[in-house]
Amino acid sequence: MAMEKHYVLSETHNKSITALGYNLLRREILIGCEDGVIKCWEADTGKLITCHYDHKGWITDFLFWSDMKLMLSSAIDGFIMMWGSGGGCVDKIMLGQPVYCMAINPRRQQLICGVSKGILVFNLDIEKESGHYINTEVKFHATEHTDIVRCIVCHESRVYSAGYDHKLIIYDSSYTGDETMVPIVKNNNAHDAGISCLLLVKDNENNTWVVTGSFDKVVKIWSTDGKMVHKLEGFQSTISGICYVPRNKTIWAAGGTSYAYLYDPKSGDNVSDFIGTFQNHEENKYTLQMLKYFPELNQVVGSTSRRHLIVWKYNPSGCVTALKCRSSLESLAYTKKVPILIFSGDHDGIITKWERMQSNHYMYSKEHFLLSEARKAKKKKMESLKLEEEGDKKNKDVMKRPTSQYAHKKLSIPPVTQQEKNKLSAFNHPNTTIVSTLFIEELDYIVAACEDSTIYVWGFDEDAVKALKTMDPPDDDKQLITKYAILLGQESKLLHQIHITEEESVTNRVAGFVCKHSLSEHTSCVTAMAVIGRAHGFDGTYLLTTGWDRRICLWNLEKGTLHDRFRNPSLTSNMEHVELAADGIITDLTYCSLRNEFAYSSSDKMVYIRKFALEGVEMILLNTLQGHFGEVRCVKWNHLKEKWVTGSEDGTIRIWSGQGMNECEQILSAQGSVTALCIDGLNGAIVVGVQEFIRVFDPEQYRLVQTNRGHTDALRSIIHIPERNQYVSSSWDKTIRIWNAWKPPRKKHQTSKENKRGISLNITTESDNKKLNVEEDDEEVGEEVAEEAQQGCD
Repeated sequence: MAMEKHYVLSETHNKSITALGYNLLRREILIGCEDGVIKCWEADTGKLITCHYDHKGWITDFLFWSDMKLMLSSAIDGFIMMWGSGGGCVDKIMLGQPVYCMAINPRRQQLICGVSKGILVFNLDIEKESGHYINTEVKFHATEHTDIVRCIVCHESRVYSAGYDHKLIIYDSSYTGDETMVPIVKNNNAHDAGISCLLLVKDNENNTWVVTGSFDKVVKIWSTDGKMVHKLEGFQSTISGICYVPRNKTIWAAGGTSYAYLYDPKSGDNVSDFIGTFQNHEENKYTLQMLKYFPELNQVVGSTSRRHLIVWKYNPSGCVTALKCRSSLESLAYTKKVPILIFSGDHDGIITKWERMQSNHYMYSKEHFLLSEARKAKKKKMESLKLEEEGDKKNKDVMKRPTSQYAHKKLSIPPVTQQEKNKLSAFNHPNTTIVSTLFIEELDYIVAACEDSTIYVWGFDEDAVKALKTMDPPDDDKQLITKYAILLGQESKLLHQIHITEEESVTNRVAGFVCKHSLSEHTSCVTAMAVIGRAHGFDGTYLLTTGWDRRICLWNLEKGTLHDRFRNPSLTSNMEHVELAADGIITDLTYCSLRNEFAYSSSDKMVYIRKFALEGVEMILLNTLQGHFGEVRCVKWNHLKEKWVTGSEDGTIRIWSGQGMNECEQILSAQGSVTALCIDGLNGAIVVGVQEFIRVFDPEQYRLVQTNRGHTDALRSIIHIPERNQYVSSSWDKTIRIWNAWKPPRKKHQTSKENKRGISLNITTESDNKKLNVEEDDEEVGEEVAEEAQQGCD
């Protein structure tokens, strides 16, 4: 759901482009040039169709007259020309003065032209009774402007005009029996310089705004009554072009750069950094100038100072939002509670919390949780424990120390060097990548598995709870109570002062996180985790982890301790390999609550399925999935289809039967190495990350139904958010991209009269009586259906 660059025409003309238009009838993009030349390009392919040399001056504007299927062009030579369906000029009228802009008022069937120091109104003559399609007799001349009128738009009964005299004027063109237009709003200083652009914006919620751009490097958004709503600043040069794209509800503004600035008209926020259209733009000396949006093609056409023509086209499978990060990304997780939060883990050891802002659907706020802080806290805790142990040991030694001549002498401790002090105070481990991330709803825990073999657990700050319970809030400050209400106990007397909603409590619950536990039992990179909680019928919340050391550990998250490790009972005699769960490094792990099983994939081209148990020796092997010819990267359980799905480095996705021997039912070609895998939680579609692409396969016929492009490097993680029906992906290109999820097509209404039981009903209604004919294969069922149908007719 994004505008993506479709094609670029680098050599259009040897003179500057001064006007852009679109011929709906011929599906042609028109450019008007400084020397009066008009060129027509095929909209889909960018192929040059024809050139016109009829005008003798600067082309100022194009206008498509939909009722007559005519294309109008104006120029400073004083002529308005009309072009027919064959591409030739069918009419030509002379106004005697330069025309700078045109608009059609459909209510009064009038053509409104902007000229120097005024507006001219002409009646449209469809029957050509005057000899032309436009009656050259001026019906009304508005003289409120004192300079060139550069922009005119019509909306319902109003006409909006703006020009180089800094004025924005709104005329009332309601039908009153005469041809006059009454100025109802006259803003003489709408901008500090001449107004170069005027645009009417209307979204699908019937919100309407008027947008103006000026030589003062400012864009202003006005209400339809002429009241300023937003002022957009920060442009480098004159606002040379603006357009509105209703598909993603953004205003594009060109102001001295090679890219357009994107704004949300409702909030006035700059959303350029959250939409991928211009995130990878290349800075060059060719600035973007004119912009036009053509809704019939879902295209934006722009011109540059180098006379290039750039066409952007709407891609329904493009990303909705692109979030830029400072380093490559590896893992994703999200919370289902409102507000929905997305957590990402990167190569610098930073977990970032992303929350969508209320003003629009593109901007996200972020908060960082640093792995370095967690490591420091872990180190301080270990040092304090060590000191306590040494103190206890020393006290015990003092109690046991003999008083005789055989007592031990006091040991001399060598001084600590500065280099050793630095080693104690800093952690310089090079491996900081957060390989896997989970959010545990029951405990409000963020769990991050790191490449340094440690699992870090963040939880809500309990010290804040204790501090708030003993705090006496100010009498006039109830906002503080509201903010920290989730921390208050049920016995608190402060709760009756406010009303706490579910959304407010969740917002505060995720507001402050601190590192609670550091789980260090693995000896190498931890690659995968799975949560088994009380909802699955157990007496606590457990975390199952695995990684490159080929070991499986089970943690009690509520206590923050190791519960048990997997041990192979058949290898008890060989203690060296008793804890190894696979022949190769383990790459992924998932838990199936329906069968109380967990499966993990390995670089040995195998997938192992084991029974889950709280005792490591009881995690018996139930089955293996064999068939891949390369390293198996991903394994997921499709809970809607009750099948295992695996993705491999060999470029295939395999669907395995959930019954019996778990045989391979289907092999899908991913057209590349599989790097990420996700199951659509609403329809069971298989969402696969193949290098920088996302491919979606239909869960019924396993056909490729959607391909999402936008990433520039390998995908590392994909999640599905059913609450928003969106896919979220992270990549090594340092971006998180959010996509609209695939929706199955609606099933056509079945017109067949045969029902599922083989009964054919034929009901006919006559004026006198109603007849019911039932043809049945089964007599008893047929009688029941006939009786129900007869009751429906009665």
